[in-house]
Amino acid sequence: MFNLVQKLILACLLLLPLSAQAVVVEAQGQAIIANKDINSAREAAIRDASQQASMQAAVYISSSQVVRDGILEIDNMQISTLGQVSNIEIVDEKVVGNTLFIRIRADVLIDQGCHNGVSNSYTKSIAVTAFPLLKLKQANLGGLGTVSNVFPAQIAQLMNNKQSFVAHNAGRLNLHPQPEFAPTNQLDDGALSSMQQTAGQLNVNYVVSGVIRDMSMMDPRTHAEKNYLIDLYNTLDYKSKRHLRNFEIDLFIHDGMTGHLVSQKHYQTAGLWNLDRTIKTGFNTAGFFKQDYGKKVKQLQKTILEELQHELLCEPFSTMITQVEDRNIWINSGKQQGLKRGDKLTIYRKSTYYSPDMKATTQLTNTKQTLVIDDVQMGSASGHISSAAASYNIRPGDLAIAR
Repeated sequence: MFNLVQKLILACLLLLPLSAQAVVVEAQGQAIIANKDINSAREAAIRDASQQASMQAAVYISSSQVVRDGILEIDNMQISTLGQVSNIEIVDEKVVGNTLFIRIRADVLIDQGCHNGVSNSYTKSIAVTAFPLLKLKQANLGGLGTVSNVFPAQIAQLMNNKQSFVAHNAGRLNLHPQPEFAPTNQLDDGALSSMQQTAGQLNVNYVVSGVIRDMSMMDPRTHAEKNYLIDLYNTLDYKSKRHLRNFEIDLFIHDGMTGHLVSQKHYQTAGLWNLDRTIKTGFNTAGFFKQDYGKKVKQLQKTILEELQHELLCEPFSTMITQVEDRNIWINSGKQQGLKRGDKLTIYRKSTYYSPDMKATTQLTNTKQTLVIDDVQMGSASGHISSAAASYNIRPGDLAIAR
């Protein structure tokens, strides 16, 4: 039971806007001094204090029910620390016996959730496919022909360093054989059949793909100048805008279960490319990153990664139904995805309909049946619904979704 003060505090928290907010927090941590190693103990105590600061500042409360008849009610309350700690300052340090106590002051960035109401923290699987280059000749300058495969491979690698994601490098799979028309050609029947044939029955929540629209010099005369003196002047004037090179891409996110386009974004940057046209650095090499152009591409990649992470965190989690038996249902996600006993997912019936031009499109119908998880294995789980699955025509291949 919550007392009146707790109810008022929770009400205020629930009414806050869903955005990020930084606060200054003081917290204490401690660590045992082993073998008189004060430095290691200090690092451990700071980590402990940082965790305490995060827990104090970054409590996210989500509820399926908030106020009813003027009374605050909390159902399925979830508390998770979402604070990112930075600018740590040690304000006090003391040793008591063989224990080091440290008090810190730090900035904690609190993420108060997603604007669309998504609050699940399940691990989402992602496949990052090739980013074909619209004009292949543009990669000849600098020998950057591997960009279509290496750029998405880097994104997949960096995504794997983030919590809540498992990213697969499918950089050799091109979902846009005609990049000038992307993304109008959506994935076949929503089952990623083209990917499954190529990547060994890959089953993912989301597919990230893209098209590199432009890698040209902004001034096409820069490497086409036939006058030796002018060419020499251009070389010496290495900070001139004549040496700016463009990097422009479109990025697409598709739902891996339905093939539907979730979102698309356009990114563009430019940097100086000062090398002679005969020099081939290759993409993602030390020589490439020495160029201002390489640094700008790397910075853009960081921006893409941050926005991609935020967007996918705020997308639903889906998993496929593999077996149905009366009221019991099995799904192909489990402990690896963060599922626990008692978790609840909504069952959606999956079907295919055809547009007037006979193009197949996947449709999801909410059965309004809740799957309650009873048993969880590493890569699978099972649960029950309130009525027989046959009553709602629920079959293997349908989806269980957490929003």
